[in-house]
Amino acid sequence: MEIRHLLRSQAAEVFQALTTEGWNPIDFEWQTTSGHHTRKVISKLVHRASDFYFTFDNASLGAFHSEYSPGSQTLVERGNFGGWTYQVIRLKSWLYYLRREIETPDLWASISEEAKILEAAAEGNTENSFFTEDEKRYVLSGVEEIKQYLLSAHKLDPELIESRLKYLANASERLGRKDWINLLISVLIGIVIAAALPPEATRELFRFAGTVLRQILSNQLLLP
Repeated sequence: MEIRHLLRSQAAEVFQALTTEGWNPIDFEWQTTSGHHTRKVISKLVHRASDFYFTFDNASLGAFHSEYSPGSQTLVERGNFGGWTYQVIRLKSWLYYLRREIETPDLWASISEEAKILEAAAEGNTENSFFTEDEKRYVLSGVEEIKQYLLSAHKLDPELIESRLKYLANASERLGRKDWINLLISVLIGIVIAAALPPEATRELFRFAGTVLRQILSNQLLLP
């Protein structure tokens, strides 16, 4: 791919910037696009896996402009630089922003996937009828199991989970089972976020809660 409006020495400096910042140049490719500033055909450096990019809108004499994504605080940023040296500095900043974004786990997607575990566990029990008195005892026992799991397996601060799980247990008195299951998901997500649990620990928690939920709904828990 032709690298437009960059000197060969400048293209080599881009290559060196990638390697210096710990990137493999093979993970990037050069494309052409229309410059936001000049409206001319310019070169665009694209990270293959993410489609994030940095443009070199240098088609005008003495003008160095770039559009890049991700930016420092926005998805897309643009800059007008005093010369090539400053454009390279901004390129290195972009590489930092790029690493930040691709290495940050997608917690919302993770939570969404884990919540499906509980939804699957509740399959066939999604009617919104109220719990019977006997079923409420199973709910209380199940919530206690989840509490002990969080305290023992993940060593969470009791103050972090006590009020949340107490609210969940008490909610069985006033919510139908479908609404209560949705509340269970919401409470667990709140605990995960507050405790900053890593993805694998989050997955284990939802698997455990899914097992407990199935036992609650089938009245298979051992009651105290």
